[in-house]
Amino acid sequence: MSVISYAVNAVLLVTIGIVVANILAETGIFSRLSAFTAPLCRASGLSDACILSIIAMGVNATAGKSMLAGYYHDGKVTEREVIPVLIMGAFPVVLGESLFRVQLPAALVLLGPVIGGIYTGLNLFSSGIQALFALLYSRRFLAGPPGRAPVPVPAAPAAALALNREVVIAGCRKAVPTLRRVVPVTLAALIIFSLLSATGVMDLIAAAFDPVLRAVGLPGESAAALVAQFVHFSAGYAIVASLLSGGVLTTGTALATLVLGSMVVITLIYIKYSVPLYLSLFGRFGVRVALVTYAASMAAKVVTVALVMVLF
Repeated sequence: MSVISYAVNAVLLVTIGIVVANILAETGIFSRLSAFTAPLCRASGLSDACILSIIAMGVNATAGKSMLAGYYHDGKVTEREVIPVLIMGAFPVVLGESLFRVQLPAALVLLGPVIGGIYTGLNLFSSGIQALFALLYSRRFLAGPPGRAPVPVPAAPAAALALNREVVIAGCRKAVPTLRRVVPVTLAALIIFSLLSATGVMDLIAAAFDPVLRAVGLPGESAAALVAQFVHFSAGYAIVASLLSGGVLTTGTALATLVLGSMVVITLIYIKYSVPLYLSLFGRFGVRVALVTYAASMAAKVVTVALVMVLF
């Protein structure tokens, strides 16, 4: 896929996600979900607005994050709540958008039902670790004194839910300010990433994973799978499957290679999408958001690799 077509596809998907989220918000469906978020609010110490954003991330990651940014700029979500919400949102994102719609089918086909199924479970485990620790953190530090009232979200309209021409137009209009921030930064990031790839910088980044391979006792052939992840995660799956069938990798080393490869994929996602998105949504605060959420993802993957090496 050429840089132009890739950029057009990325911008199109981001635009659709943000527009759809704003249209759904105009229908009043999100405000009506507030009755179901009270238990999660009590368990986590987070406001209704935070929980609604996490739920939206399960539908579309970009839409949920832009919704959170809207609550943040409106003063309905505090700066201290943003990062725990995004870390907790990693689980529904992996469960809904990344795993079962894309990665799970590819893993089952290329790696087989056993390796593919276990690897799928490890991805869920990794994101679940992040969500659990973020929940414990928010419960400990954000719950506040007993009886703290949750931060209000827009009240449910008295009228019935509606999806008509007026609602669609209103949703599209409300999406415009977010799109003006997100789309230019997304395009710039894609161009910069393409230049880094063309000049060989990404190859140097891939080589940086070699010491990690040696540290966890993986064979040098695993490096090929990690490098392939820079092209596409399915390419990494195909190489691991080939090494498995050739007896080069065992079940344990194959799973460890796949988890390390997912760290490559996460790194690429942050370089290409997450960092520009957080900067466009949260401004200078987006730098800290990106650093902390990336560190949380990497830490969870390290724990997962350690678990694989112990169990397999």
